[in-house]
Amino acid sequence: MNEPFSTRVKLFFSILAILALILIAYANTLLSPFNFDDQALLQNIALSGPDRYNSVWPVQYRHLFYLSFSINHSIGGLNPLSYHLTNLLFHFLSSVTVLLIVFKTVSKNAQWESKAVLGLSITTALLFALNPLHTEAVTYLSGRASGIGGFFYLLALLFFIMGSEKNRNPTTTVPLFYFLTLLAFGFALLSKETTLTFPLAVILYDLCFMRSERWRPFKDRLFFIYLPLFSLVGAFLILAPGLRNMTADWIGRIDIDYALAQASVLAYALKLCIFPINLTFDYDFPVHWLAYSRFVSVMIWLAIVFAVIKNFRRVSPVLTFALLWFLITLSPTNSLLPRADLLSERNLYLPSLGFTFLIACGFYHLFFIKGSLSKPGLVLLLTLFLMMGSLLITRNSVYRSNIHLWEDTYEKSPADLKVLHNLSHFYLEDKRYQQALVPLLRLSRSMAGDFYRAFAYSNLGSIYTQNGNFEKAEKEFHKAIELEPTLPLGYLNLGTYHASRGEFNQARTEFLRARERYIIFKWGYPMPVELDLNLARVNLQLKSFTEAEKYIRQYLQRVPGSLEGLLLLGKIYQEKGEMELAEKAYLKIQGGGLASAKAHNNLGILYIRQGQYEKAWGAFNTSIKYYPQMPDAHYNLGKLILDSKGDSTLARNHLEEALAFNQSPSLKEEINRLLEQTPSR
Repeated sequence: MNEPFSTRVKLFFSILAILALILIAYANTLLSPFNFDDQALLQNIALSGPDRYNSVWPVQYRHLFYLSFSINHSIGGLNPLSYHLTNLLFHFLSSVTVLLIVFKTVSKNAQWESKAVLGLSITTALLFALNPLHTEAVTYLSGRASGIGGFFYLLALLFFIMGSEKNRNPTTTVPLFYFLTLLAFGFALLSKETTLTFPLAVILYDLCFMRSERWRPFKDRLFFIYLPLFSLVGAFLILAPGLRNMTADWIGRIDIDYALAQASVLAYALKLCIFPINLTFDYDFPVHWLAYSRFVSVMIWLAIVFAVIKNFRRVSPVLTFALLWFLITLSPTNSLLPRADLLSERNLYLPSLGFTFLIACGFYHLFFIKGSLSKPGLVLLLTLFLMMGSLLITRNSVYRSNIHLWEDTYEKSPADLKVLHNLSHFYLEDKRYQQALVPLLRLSRSMAGDFYRAFAYSNLGSIYTQNGNFEKAEKEFHKAIELEPTLPLGYLNLGTYHASRGEFNQARTEFLRARERYIIFKWGYPMPVELDLNLARVNLQLKSFTEAEKYIRQYLQRVPGSLEGLLLLGKIYQEKGEMELAEKAYLKIQGGGLASAKAHNNLGILYIRQGQYEKAWGAFNTSIKYYPQMPDAHYNLGKLILDSKGDSTLARNHLEEALAFNQSPSLKEEINRLLEQTPSR
């Protein structure tokens, strides 16, 4: 970097400080679970490693994003730690890149004292690193696309700056840095498609900060970097058919009303960049607020942008850069093209940088006196870092579970129908049925779209099933199917309802309908693995052993080593009379616990059918060892002892244990019958 040794040392320790503070501030996220879309994303990642990442649904762009997840999976499976560390790594690299960009920018600007350069650079980088606004891009694992894309976007800008310095060798170093600019920009495009704005951002930087003799002539940059950058954008659009089609679809859906509403949303986004408080996972902007404020907001934005452009030379270059950088980097997600989310914090990862730099510059203008920060300025700066760190840690804690995340979002956006939908979903997933009732009832009675209301009816039916209100449950299931016949959830829950009532033919029919709709209509989320498991169970009950085996094998392909799956596979083989295969399946279930107890109980039954009574005796004892409260194992062992004319006292002990732990009325009746026939001690 051609900096004095002492400066390089200071930069090195500054980088270490950034790393330490990021690790401290994000330490409470390292063991956070997968949240929201993380689960669907991971279910679609190739499980065998990075060489098969293209099996994701299908990958047409964001290759680096998906590849990074696949690498995480190959390293740590479904342990969230490696995924979180990867997100932190990219955030750290982005923060360091911000440090170097600001350092290069300020050091070439004569208005800044040389002693202020490093301090201003560190301040900007730390404000960026500790910004609570970035939690959605860093803590939320699916937000990684913003983190990776943001890093390569900033890295490309840094290489552009370094290649444009006048003291660089024009035949070797300059071409190298311009090539690295193009390479980094290419990586950004492969991480997140919204980084297409980079050429405009570079032009903005050029106009704001490269007006002195310390930079290479503009004509050099025009031919050697600007033309290649725009060519790369064109090539990317041509070679990425998925992105091209998506862009064409967006353009075809340009919505002026949406664009006018975005003026108010942009104002709120600007507020978040400067004051990152009251953050939420899903922003709900009331329609009346957008309607009343849109005209005023549009006028204000037009006036500001016009004033800045007209007075470009007289306005502070940092202010100009901050404002236009914000608008340029946010334009793909918040402009003319309608999106499901009016505003997402992860999309503010790059736009926030401009105002971060502006705030740091304003701070140093006020408090950098006589070659150093004044004591009040230093105290204020440290206080600001502590406040931001505290806000960051607090915000990160919300991601400790899906329920905490959506409860926090519901508290801040209680009228948001999507929030009601997701909160109820995760309540149900956690079997908090009574808590799920409130958001589900609100959804079912709202003016929400067919999907949300069908979801609500279907899950209300599941809750009524749990409460034993079967008639009402069935009505809700049919309401859901009538409202949205292509939605698999209604059929899935109706199938579960029939299975719980022993109506296995009806259950199989509904499960197959659900499966068909997951495959044909692709609702944006993967088919639940439990669907194949349920189909295997009902086919086993219906003695359709071939079908049962087909579905349990499909289940085990998606959930290798599932104890529940292996147990059912063994049961299917046992019912088919394929005892060796059944035995192999059961013996794969080891390690103790209820699953192992059930497997050895089934092994005992298998051995009895084969006349291997000693092995059966051992299997039942092993089952009881693994799970002493296993009534079936106690019953089977007691009956085996009686049938073999063994110790009646021991048999009676096991039968009494079975009676104590038993929940089945029919089994209780059989145990009492045997006890009556067994002599007491």
